[in-house]
Amino acid sequence: MIPQNHTNFIYIWGNPLDFSLSPFFQEHCAILAGKRILYKIFRGSAREFLQLLKSGRCIGANVTIPHKIEAAELCDELTEKARKAGSVNTIFKENGRIIGDNTDGAGLVKWLKIKGADLERCAILGNGGSARSIAAALSEEKCKITIFGRTEKGWEKNFGGFKNLSEWENDVFTISTLPFEVKGKNLINIGYSSGNISIDATMMLAFQGWLGAQRWFGETVSEETFARVTLLHAKAQSNQKFILNLAAKK
Repeated sequence: MIPQNHTNFIYIWGNPLDFSLSPFFQEHCAILAGKRILYKIFRGSAREFLQLLKSGRCIGANVTIPHKIEAAELCDELTEKARKAGSVNTIFKENGRIIGDNTDGAGLVKWLKIKGADLERCAILGNGGSARSIAAALSEEKCKITIFGRTEKGWEKNFGGFKNLSEWENDVFTISTLPFEVKGKNLINIGYSSGNISIDATMMLAFQGWLGAQRWFGETVSEETFARVTLLHAKAQSNQKFILNLAAKK
């Protein structure tokens, strides 16, 4: 177990991170679980990030765009989920070794099951890093997947078929990973920006965060509490944007 007589650190590596919810809900949930941590933003180089990970006070990290693939190369070992996803969003330590994991897809699948989504067939819009981790998680559910993108990257054949984005017809349950909102029936958008995070993106963030916390602490607050806290901070961020927009109009 992690010693609790001093404060430990968890980092998030990525750019941009100005509007990341992770530091708020992760620290909030850690306090509720009786853990003493500081969750800190890091924007430096891979070499500097590796030095932070090796520190005795660092118990792990999250990684977001554009470093998820690069982070995999910094780890001593990858979990099966990270290997299948081809990227890392969660790092933890085990017997002094740096282990890379990927909880993005698993976090979303947890939420989709709660929603009662039909996971027999699915379309994924976009074929970047998050799409690959989602496809890997859905494939474990025996879902028949079609990935839509502008240019095929090669990994898509491991999880289903590839089609050009212009061929998407919205005839099955669809997950959009694109950096803008897509409208359609039986569709969710998981991309988000400051003050504009959908319930689906929030819940994916909550459950992937909860899975990461299990890696760091071995025990934490319940999934339900994690979801409630994440929703609270998402709402606070949305309110802040609304207030700032009102101030700008004066």
